[in-house]
Amino acid sequence: AKKVRNGKETDPYQRIMVGLSISDVLLSFFWFFLGTWMVPKETGWLWAVGNTSSCSAQGFFALFGGFGELLYQAAISLNILLLIVFGWKQERFSKKVEKPMHFLIIAFVLVFAIIPLVYETYNPECGICNTTVLWGKCSTNDEGKLCIVRGNEQVQLVIGLIAFALILIVLIFCTVAMVWV
Repeated sequence: AKKVRNGKETDPYQRIMVGLSISDVLLSFFWFFLGTWMVPKETGWLWAVGNTSSCSAQGFFALFGGFGELLYQAAISLNILLLIVFGWKQERFSKKVEKPMHFLIIAFVLVFAIIPLVYETYNPECGICNTTVLWGKCSTNDEGKLCIVRGNEQVQLVIGLIAFALILIVLIFCTVAMVWV
């Protein structure tokens, strides 16, 4: 299925690159460019002028963009592997793989980014907002004792484990695919 834009045909590789680029822009803008601006000003970080909502937004879009990038990189490797090693044509890839691939990538990263949002697990950590719990005093009477003020330790752990496994799987897949090619 050839798509036409401004009189020129596009192929699956170009559309995968659009997904990769959008993911990269989200990650770069929310995490690297906005950086500490989105962090709640109460944290004391240099240039921190944000609040809890801006911190959650930064965490959401950074996670969405970061894992979108990762999965679109795997999609490029899959596309190249199928074209070169298995002799597929771009039309066949477009008809059989491309639409479900885009759907699965977007659905996965959307769910993956929404879960910490629901459990309030996007919190400031080292000048950025990440999936982490926020610790604070349990009460005014308890000196030195800390409790979770915001976030969920189980969500933090599961997101971390899934992230680690996904990074490892994609790294291995991309490496094997490129060596095979």
